[in-house]
Amino acid sequence: MAGPAELLVVDNDFGGDPDGLVALAHILLRCSPDVTVMVTTSPLDPGLAEAAGADPLTTASQGAEIAGQLLELMGIKDVRVIVGAEAPGTGGDQVSAAARAIVEMSGRFERTTILCGGPLTNVAAALRLDPALSEKAALVWVGGTLADAERGEYNSDTDAASAAEVAASGMPLVRVPYEEYTQMTVAVDAVKNELAAASRVGSWLAERLLDVPPFVQLGSTLTLGDSVLVPFGPGPGPTGIAAEWGTVIHRQVDSAGLWRDLIRHLVGVR
Repeated sequence: MAGPAELLVVDNDFGGDPDGLVALAHILLRCSPDVTVMVTTSPLDPGLAEAAGADPLTTASQGAEIAGQLLELMGIKDVRVIVGAEAPGTGGDQVSAAARAIVEMSGRFERTTILCGGPLTNVAAALRLDPALSEKAALVWVGGTLADAERGEYNSDTDAASAAEVAASGMPLVRVPYEEYTQMTVAVDAVKNELAAASRVGSWLAERLLDVPPFVQLGSTLTLGDSVLVPFGPGPGPTGIAAEWGTVIHRQVDSAGLWRDLIRHLVGVR
């Protein structure tokens, strides 16, 4: 019997905003068994890391640790979590274990899709290792604005050089800009009353969403921006979006439907 034909790489700065962890849990809950998933971690902007009280030199490692905690809580043992670059940029230090794993693993599968909710540091480094990756893999990236792919938004500004390299590579790309992902909001009361009550995993996610850093004031809603990646992962349900490569997503993500889908899946993993 043939092995899985598709590789799904989930790349994110899991040491930063916990919306990446919510998206990762949702993607894993929806994934069918014929897809192999690999998780890679990218760095935070050093200034943001310091403001949040984190070591700016180890944010990718911190992200790998917390993503591993989520997988353990979910009882998932067959998904690798690989540490990426600890700093943004396009130098030799960015050629990390994550970049090498993306190149090596993509060669084993008929299709590779990368869902990236952070800076494109690891993807750019993988392309420098193997420029042919642009023909083997396709990318869905949360980054940029409607007007500009390479600046004006956190993920693009954190590593503009990597964003430019990936854009120039010709890798098939669907981009979800600031104007779209900031519409992915949920009421704080829903986090407290629906997510926390759904399951142990939901409770763990809710705790992280509500534990905001000192410089953030918790209001009535939270933005789950990275959850816009979920519809592009392989999985069932009416919330899926077919990837049309070379497009910028606008007014297509069903935020309410995604939230209902997340809660429904979490209730099943008590």
